[in-house]
Amino acid sequence: TGRAHCFPSRVPEPLAVWSAMLATSAARWLPRDFVVSSQTGGLFTLLAYCAMLLVFVSECVAFLAPSFSTTMMLDRHDGDLIQINFDVDMYDIECRNLHVAVFAQGSEERVSYQDFWLRPIDRNGMLGNAIKPGQAEKPEDAEAEHRRSMEKLAKEDGKAELDSDWDSSHDGFNHKHFDHVIAAHDYTFINFFATWCSHCRQFAPAWAELAAKVNGGENGTAAMVFKDKSGVERSVRMIKMNCVDFQGICREKGIDAFPTLRLYKSDGNMFVFGGKRVEEALVDFITKRVGQDAGWSKDHNHFEYGCNAKGRLEVPRVPGRFELTAGTGDQNLNSKMTNVSHFIKHLSFSDPNDGRYHRKPWAGLPRDVTRHINPVDGQIFVSHNFHETWIHDLKVVSTVSPKEKTVYQFSHQKRLSAVDPEEIPQARFHFDIEPFSILIKSESKKWYDFGTSLLAIMGGAFVVMRLMSRVSLATSTSLQRLMKSASGSARAGGEVIGHFD
Repeated sequence: TGRAHCFPSRVPEPLAVWSAMLATSAARWLPRDFVVSSQTGGLFTLLAYCAMLLVFVSECVAFLAPSFSTTMMLDRHDGDLIQINFDVDMYDIECRNLHVAVFAQGSEERVSYQDFWLRPIDRNGMLGNAIKPGQAEKPEDAEAEHRRSMEKLAKEDGKAELDSDWDSSHDGFNHKHFDHVIAAHDYTFINFFATWCSHCRQFAPAWAELAAKVNGGENGTAAMVFKDKSGVERSVRMIKMNCVDFQGICREKGIDAFPTLRLYKSDGNMFVFGGKRVEEALVDFITKRVGQDAGWSKDHNHFEYGCNAKGRLEVPRVPGRFELTAGTGDQNLNSKMTNVSHFIKHLSFSDPNDGRYHRKPWAGLPRDVTRHINPVDGQIFVSHNFHETWIHDLKVVSTVSPKEKTVYQFSHQKRLSAVDPEEIPQARFHFDIEPFSILIKSESKKWYDFGTSLLAIMGGAFVVMRLMSRVSLATSTSLQRLMKSASGSARAGGEVIGHFD
């Protein structure tokens, strides 16, 4: 043909077959850039293969992954109720003082079917009581020192002063040293009460009757004695503390509910009574606590319990509010020390038919939907100041899944609201159900559409790479010609100048 082609003298084994094919007349119809091997062509061939592989993988992933579309329509529901699922820890409210209720919007009418339970939690967030190892028994010299201290306090303050009730600041006693009262007795059982507390007034006769038996002295009756762990008989003094007249002491001791009953040892360690306020339960409590060393503590926070409220409520599908209400138990809370900080472990809405298995309809939903089904899970809401209440505003939207199951998304806005100093703060959740639903449809690509698009994109990638290769080769050839032309002109100019010289 008059054209010279240069081939390597030694061709690697994979390329030998390709070179032999090029030598045959069967390959003459191929374009020249397919016949002539070059580094640029090899590079673009490699890039083409990589691009086609990437396109193939991407198309396969898109084909296998589900896709969704959404449509808005009027609210579709099967009944007149909606279920609220909740799991909330109240850090500073005991279960005895916590109540769960749902109210219709604009009224105090309680509307709900309740299926939940309350579990006490200790200060470390653990269920049940946290019992610490007790101290060792008092040696004989410590017991002797204890007796000497009691005698010294009796001489300084007077036995009548130490044995008297702190019922009023104008009862003729000094009431200066509350710690002396505790240190002057083996054990002191104290009733912290408030004159305005209705539970305190109801409990007062039972306390007075039991105090007359335990303290003794009236009508010549002997005081009751209780044996400690070593078998030594101990006396217990029952005293009342009026937290209206002696607010400073009650605040220092962390009294936030009335009545609060505490059993103190002479060294200041204590136990808090949490049972039913009847004589049998009170005597049993004193007997057991005097007879044990473990579990006593000087820190009142050791006996501060929170409460976990968990369960479900069925409420009408109308706007309303869901409340964790403090102060509805057998104690009156101190509004100036009530804190409603809480941790939301779970909060969601569902159909009543789902019952306890309300998470099942969530399966198969896209991530954009599931993250709005329970958006407040795992969040802590802390009240840093007293007289503050947390208010949560929830906008609820029903959502129909591709499996024809109804789930509920909701948006959440929170705010801290100041309350009157005499009002007990509450944790409130205001919810409003929107009158429309979101219908989610699952969309999948047909196999022939997948095959067509895959071949088209791979072919397009190959064509683009071939065009880029030819443009690159043409550009490279043009640059080489220009460089040769410039080099030839330079040599010709040198010869003329030399001849002139």
